[in-house]
Amino acid sequence: MKKINFLTSHFLPENTAATNRVVTYVKELSKHYKINIFALGERGEKRATFMKYGENLEVYYINQKNFDAKNFVKRAFFEMSYIYKLISLSKTQKSDLTIATAPYMFMIPLVAFLVRGKKIIDIRDLVWEYLNDKSLFQKVVKIILRKIMLLSLKKYDFILVTNENEKKWLNCNKIVKNICIISNGIEREKFEVLSNIPIKRSNRFTVTYIGNIGIAQNLKVLVECAKELPDISFNIIGSGVEFEELKNYIQKNDIKNVNMPGKKSWSEILEYYEKSSVLYAQLDEKFVSAMPSKLYEYASVGLPIIYGGVGVAADFVKKLENSFSIKPNDKEELKRAILFLKDKNFDISYKNRDFIKNNFIREEEAKKLTKIVDEVLNEGR
Repeated sequence: MKKINFLTSHFLPENTAATNRVVTYVKELSKHYKINIFALGERGEKRATFMKYGENLEVYYINQKNFDAKNFVKRAFFEMSYIYKLISLSKTQKSDLTIATAPYMFMIPLVAFLVRGKKIIDIRDLVWEYLNDKSLFQKVVKIILRKIMLLSLKKYDFILVTNENEKKWLNCNKIVKNICIISNGIEREKFEVLSNIPIKRSNRFTVTYIGNIGIAQNLKVLVECAKELPDISFNIIGSGVEFEELKNYIQKNDIKNVNMPGKKSWSEILEYYEKSSVLYAQLDEKFVSAMPSKLYEYASVGLPIIYGGVGVAADFVKKLENSFSIKPNDKEELKRAILFLKDKNFDISYKNRDFIKNNFIREEEAKKLTKIVDEVLNEGR
């Protein structure tokens, strides 16, 4: 049986979109190959350095310090340092193919230049493209990183992306061969649970956000909107670099209709879905190629959705029933959308559930990777 080394910055027991994508990949691949996963632990969390998840699935972990992810320079340094350690560890296990997935953008150049043999890169996001052009420092860094990434990508045998926008970016930069779109989507089991949630309508209209609480999401807009809509309840569930600052803002301004309980387990999240009226998400307008996996989850529930953003995710939401794509960071537009949905009192959308079921089940998408791996391994025979 041939062996594959899989390098990732996110894996179990961490519960993130990046983890879920990798888990689906390796479950499918382990049916045909021996898989060695080399993963970084969650920042600040300690775990065993080795675990066996199945007959053909072994995981080697490297623990990370809890570094400051908001500081670009520090983040870049730590990311490169830990990815280098991950690559060094992977070299202790011989393989026929290396697959790397890149929420940590420096995975792309480091694996490209430091790992020999056949390689596949899975690009989850064009992170470097989100650097701010208004900052001279970030603009220069962005130009340099773009050149490094393009040079690195040419060294891979195959490139995976999550959406058409990412593929278009590669094509526009003259990388046109061996590219495949494998959308993020949602796991079949999770879809079945979400699409059968018994929604419990309450007398109080409730807007719920579930996900990362970071700079890109700018959830202060939602909080400011809540301040002007005291008869509506708001849930902000999750964690992230902006969590404490946002919670302090709520307390300082005595905003009593916003609930911020922190990160919750899957079963607890289901309870919040049951009691919600509208689901909300947002990404800053520079994240034009990003597609939050949470939107697949939201659509599976069938509740109305408000998305503040542009690009791929906005186009996705426009295809959904009872859902609105609005300008990001616009409090007044968000307020109007909430009040409109409150007034209409929409029912559950079975059309949205069917749209996800027919197009975005992860296990079906992951089957594409098995075919690609077979093609890469057999190339040149």
